[in-house]
Amino acid sequence: MVSPNVPPAAPPAPPAPPAPPKPLAPAALAVAREVAELCAVGTPAIWLVTAEEARGLAVVEVVARALQAPVAIWSSARGLEPLAPKANDGFAALDAIAAAKGPLCVALLDFQVALADPRVLRRLRDLLPQLAEARKSLVVIGPRSPLPDGLATDVAVVTLPLPEDVELAALLDAAAPQPLDVAVRHRAIQAARGLALSQAKRAFTRAVRTDPAMGPSGLAVVLAEKRRMFAAGTGIEHVDLLDQAEDVGGLEVFKSWLEERALAFAPEARKFGLPAPRGVLLVGVQGCGKSLSAKSVAQHFRVPLLRLDLPRVLGASGGISAEESLSRALAAAESIAPVCLWVDEIEKGFAGATQDDSRAARLLGSFSTWLQERRAAVFVVATANDVTRLPPELLRRGRFDELFFVDLPDEPARRTILATHLKRRGREPASFDLAALADLCANYSGAELEQVVVGALHRAFAAQRDVTDADLRRVAQDLVPLYKTYEEQIKGLREWARGRCRPAGRERGVAELFRRVE
Repeated sequence: MVSPNVPPAAPPAPPAPPAPPKPLAPAALAVAREVAELCAVGTPAIWLVTAEEARGLAVVEVVARALQAPVAIWSSARGLEPLAPKANDGFAALDAIAAAKGPLCVALLDFQVALADPRVLRRLRDLLPQLAEARKSLVVIGPRSPLPDGLATDVAVVTLPLPEDVELAALLDAAAPQPLDVAVRHRAIQAARGLALSQAKRAFTRAVRTDPAMGPSGLAVVLAEKRRMFAAGTGIEHVDLLDQAEDVGGLEVFKSWLEERALAFAPEARKFGLPAPRGVLLVGVQGCGKSLSAKSVAQHFRVPLLRLDLPRVLGASGGISAEESLSRALAAAESIAPVCLWVDEIEKGFAGATQDDSRAARLLGSFSTWLQERRAAVFVVATANDVTRLPPELLRRGRFDELFFVDLPDEPARRTILATHLKRRGREPASFDLAALADLCANYSGAELEQVVVGALHRAFAAQRDVTDADLRRVAQDLVPLYKTYEEQIKGLREWARGRCRPAGRERGVAELFRRVE
């Protein structure tokens, strides 16, 4: 019996209406429109490739509104909500979808795991023809698209791009305790390109705690998050840039070419009719600055530098095919364009493509097509030592803007390289007879010239005094250059390059003639 002094319990409040989804950024909205169109024309299932479930579900919400259909979400933990919460396994979920009345848009989370069961796969294949007639659409949301055999003809694969600048800007503004300077804000957003929303949010939150004004220390936090993300699974790593592009000794022709191409990145170049620069292939003798030149390219273009580890990407494991691993790595590079992508010793990555290796040939074909067709501003710098292993597809015009041959440095370049390494180690180059030392180091590579300086410093440090010309000469005389061991191979490389590549430095014969005249 209820006491008359106790007021009756208030009726339960009606559930609050769901909050309207946040508007999608332009690229994600374009994906939603594409998915909706595919569903409208009778595509029974869409595979939406993204590691960001929240953004994927936001796309599904937009698709459902466009199709005027309710949304159901399935996961093995929560079943098919709201239709069948107890349908935790994939087979029961498909039965519940088949039994549902009216149009329906279903988001399936981690459904690729359920499809490993042959019964679930068979049930889905049986159900697909009925879905379009019943105005039911399935959207599988997952980080990869491992389509099982038999689904390729009925399932469309759509990739959701990584967050755009407008989405990153909203996260940054929410994390910053105070409005940021326009230039600082732009640099922070640029540093976060390529991160997922959750990663960017974490990076920005840590960054503003380190430096509320997002100065250099704050940007370093964001870049560290990006390095960790790329290193975890893409086979791509960020490379620190040089302080000065002039750290590369010699290679005057290549540097002049870079200066011209750097101008072509400006928006005015598009109006003039110039396409964006595509890339360069550097072939030549080991230790002559090809890798250093890749860093110089990014310095000239004022863009980040990424290194693509081809052997690691193509040797993918964990259920990921080499083709998919390569595609993910290239997509990651495109996501932070404009960027410079360095592919070191490219001939090793595609070894076997020139023989009867179908897998290597397929990978080379995918990479060559990407080189030719890519739209994003990704400037590729590829280096190669062994030209005999270079597939001819990579040498075709259109893959790269230019092919350069990097030879052993001539006498002026040797002087420059020696001076650079001495200055880098706190010594004044004018205090040494570099002309005589450069003569003594004929046919030495840039790496060997560095070892001359380092070896002389070791010798002087052991004697507890500063380095002298005598130390440099002694180490230079003791060092056996690669040229003496591989003279025939180097001469053969020069012969191959004649008529196929532009020299990266001055023509060797002319340079030596001028040196003799002096």
